[in-house]
Amino acid sequence: VRADLETARYRVAKVTRREQKRNPPAPYTTSKLQQDATSYLHFGAKRTMQVAQNLYEGVDLKKDGGPVGLITYIRTDSTRVSEDAVTEVREHIEQRYGKQFVPEKPNVFRSKKNAQDAHEAIRPTSMEHPPDSVKKHLKDEQYKLYKMIWNRFVASQMNPALYDRTTADIEATSPGAPVYGLRATGRILKFAGWLQVTEGQQSFA
Repeated sequence: VRADLETARYRVAKVTRREQKRNPPAPYTTSKLQQDATSYLHFGAKRTMQVAQNLYEGVDLKKDGGPVGLITYIRTDSTRVSEDAVTEVREHIEQRYGKQFVPEKPNVFRSKKNAQDAHEAIRPTSMEHPPDSVKKHLKDEQYKLYKMIWNRFVASQMNPALYDRTTADIEATSPGAPVYGLRATGRILKFAGWLQVTEGQQSFA
């Protein structure tokens, strides 16, 4: 095959262009949080849950009223989110990123068939505490995990990312050899959508 291709003549037989959509991820369940914390933060499952527990139980933000719980309950297999939380995050997205990033209707994610659905997905308890605004009150590992949870939740309620995808089908022919079909594909991002939240960080692939 290699010898045939080295002496072949090439012809672009077909070029196809289309828009490709990449939908946002669901907010975190316990298992997915552990997976991403391992992949991106290099935290083991035990460490992840210890840090998450601290964020759930509350952090002293030096305000009246004592420690503030920054995230919802950490043991859940549901992707469900309360209507109030969805409304709050949609308002945050419009103010922070612009109206074009907010879907016409809220994104809804299906939980697995056997999900208990007793608790919501893991999310920030309030959009009033962006990660950078509370960073000085958090340990480094708390800040990193909280930011990951925050970004995932915000991304989950944003519009899809859009790409221009181009595919070229190429025919390679050489004397006495069969016609080989080759394909080259490339894509260009034309609207960042939910990827805007993760710029310079993990893209939650």
